[in-house]
Amino acid sequence: MDFAEMIRDIDRRMTSMLSPERALHSRRVAELSAAICSVHAIAPEKGELAGLAHDICKELPRSEQSLLAKGFPGNRLGKGDESSFISDHIPHGPAAAVWLIEKYELADDEILEAVAYHTVGDPKMGPLASIVYCADKLEPGRKEISEAYRERCLSMSIPDMVASVCSHSIEWLRRTGRPVAPQTIILYNSLIKAVRQA
Repeated sequence: MDFAEMIRDIDRRMTSMLSPERALHSRRVAELSAAICSVHAIAPEKGELAGLAHDICKELPRSEQSLLAKGFPGNRLGKGDESSFISDHIPHGPAAAVWLIEKYELADDEILEAVAYHTVGDPKMGPLASIVYCADKLEPGRKEISEAYRERCLSMSIPDMVASVCSHSIEWLRRTGRPVAPQTIILYNSLIKAVRQA
């Protein structure tokens, strides 16, 4: 099955696996990811596939998400121990990566990384994972994001966009009383360190 067929099949499966609102969010992330990929000379179908699949497991029972997430091959992606980013509160990213492996025998590490890390990020994220991380937080359905801020981010280089989106995300989580994942703090600190060394 090629990427185009997978995209069609995932889009069909979303009807039964996700609420209409979550499915629309995933389609917007897919569209924005593909558009950003096109600007940065990355295969847009990879962005579309990762964006479409990123939340596919989000509405599964938490126990099922956690079980799937534990099977994520983090070591294969050079990330070390996968427990460093899997949280009891946010296992749906790595769960979705495992779901893609099990349903489609997907072996594309860039797509798997993008899906697994889309929520919390990682300092070692490659370009595709960075794009999907940002698209998830910048898609037009996000009411906390202004159009001006979105356009400003989309005009940046990928590293600058990640830095801005990560900072904005942490600020919004803290302002609204939500917890910030430890892995996101690690990502933020790595970005600050990179700026100071530049």
